[in-house]
Amino acid sequence: MRTKKLPLPRLQLRWEKNPDYQTGKPGSDYEWRCHYELVIPLDKYDVRRDVYKNGRLLKRKLPHLVVPIKPPQLRGSDQEPCRALDGTRHCDTPFRDGVPAKWDAKVLGNQPIYVIAPDGMVFDLRLKNSAATSTNQL
Repeated sequence: MRTKKLPLPRLQLRWEKNPDYQTGKPGSDYEWRCHYELVIPLDKYDVRRDVYKNGRLLKRKLPHLVVPIKPPQLRGSDQEPCRALDGTRHCDTPFRDGVPAKWDAKVLGNQPIYVIAPDGMVFDLRLKNSAATSTNQL
């Protein structure tokens, strides 16, 4: 699979293993969570690009800003999102977020929408049965 950059701006539904799973914390009964985010590019001189560590400005600069649209959606399943039982891969949206993402994309000028599997595989939500790609540009 090719590594590619995802376009900016974009909407994304990003899956991850719930770090609180089985810890006794609220929501720890759910193994997966999906973040619904808006990702926007940052201008060369945008102060939001600055990265600080221990109060000191680092030379590293952020290329984009990831803005959460709502709290993560939780899923209680031992099946990994975006992977069928037979191992095939598919675009997997959490209940209640896939359709609103399409509505939001339309309001925002038909922005692209991507579903990002826990392992980084990317699916274009606008394309039915989209081909998956691997990316490190999240």
